[in-house]
Amino acid sequence: MHPIERAKYFAQIGNHEDHEWKEMPWPGVYNKVLYCDPVMGTTIELARIDKGATFPVHYHPTVQTLFLVSGLIKDKNRERMITPGTFDIIPAGERHAGYHAVEDSIQYKLFSATPMYIMEDKEMYCYKTDGTVVRIGDADCDTSCENMIMI
Repeated sequence: MHPIERAKYFAQIGNHEDHEWKEMPWPGVYNKVLYCDPVMGTTIELARIDKGATFPVHYHPTVQTLFLVSGLIKDKNRERMITPGTFDIIPAGERHAGYHAVEDSIQYKLFSATPMYIMEDKEMYCYKTDGTVVRIGDADCDTSCENMIMI
């Protein structure tokens, strides 16, 4: 038994190619959680955006980092191109994404707590420990950066 299994963390150990991608609620967007601490919610994942698909604009109530492993993404929110090797830190409450995949793209992400997505239309999604994304309702607040930090 691997030590991480004894600690009751969710982890997909070994080559990530041995583990399935999970469809997210947005067409052409997938994730693969590699590690999740069920107590703190710290989550490491790979996210895939198929060529031509767009990961919609959203917010998180916690910090997120991302590193583009492969592909090419147009960041419509910031009017920039994200190329392989780009690392970014997204503070809690910052509006981001509108990521349009110019090529099939894979990002490596670290969330400081259980990933939660609050969309521009106020729909809210949350991760289960294994990375399955479920709709949990609608945000009962104005989705601006200032208000997001207070959630």
